[in-house]
Amino acid sequence: MRPGRDPLHPYLLKEIRAVADANRGRALAQFDDVLWKHVGHALKTAIRAFARNWTGGLFAPAPKAGRATRYYRQMSRYAAAFAFISDIAFLTLGGELKRRELLSARLGDILSELYLLSGALKRWEDEGRQDDDLSLLAWCMDSGFATIEQRFVEIIENFPARPVGWMLRLFILPFGRRRHGPTDRTIRQCAQIILEPCPARERLIDNVFIGGPEEPVARLTEAFRLMVDTQPIHDRLRKARIKDWAKARERGLLSSAELAQLQEADRAVADVIAVDDFAPEDLRRNAAASDLAQAAE
Repeated sequence: MRPGRDPLHPYLLKEIRAVADANRGRALAQFDDVLWKHVGHALKTAIRAFARNWTGGLFAPAPKAGRATRYYRQMSRYAAAFAFISDIAFLTLGGELKRRELLSARLGDILSELYLLSGALKRWEDEGRQDDDLSLLAWCMDSGFATIEQRFVEIIENFPARPVGWMLRLFILPFGRRRHGPTDRTIRQCAQIILEPCPARERLIDNVFIGGPEEPVARLTEAFRLMVDTQPIHDRLRKARIKDWAKARERGLLSSAELAQLQEADRAVADVIAVDDFAPEDLRRNAAASDLAQAAE
């Protein structure tokens, strides 16, 4: 498939070494032994992929992980499908697979998604299987599964040998693509975690580099803190149907300290969302200077 694939296969490298052995008798014996093991391995891979995909991964092996067990089952399902489609691609295309870069890139995408999703599950396990983090885990898994199925579809539809492509569809996606990414409900739950201070958010941003006070992320973090601190004041003014802070101060709905808090938060937010701004004459002057420099050259 790609450089480095051969050592990952349990039998392919052994077959290559047997063929390269100068002792023909020993080479034949070794090759014959490894070949039949390879055939058995390929048959088990095919049966595993067929069974797990036709049952939707319902009986795929998975650790007891509570509400996340279903994700492990789907990972087992897609891993079996990936192993099968990789073997078939290598068997039917051989060295040509390397030249079919779109095909091999899609296989690489599936492998990358499996790796990243494994990392998401490991983090969830390492952090103690927090129920508050399940929405974040669901977003990761649903997004990854949708990408994996999309890549499978693209491989099957573009497989050079069409009969092989039809066979792959039967084994891997017998009911078509069923994953379409996270639901709106999951997205809203994730957004809620990000927008409000909570343990799940703290775990999510724990290793984010903040930097000094002038760093962009530090300024964003400070603006977020100030907005959270002033949210009760905003809620009170909204309930009173007052938008003008000066009027609220005159009516005694705002103290001097609260007004200062609102102004500080407003400045922090404006600083974070500000973009570079250039006057039209500055742009014209820079363009003229550039034209003169080019003319001088």
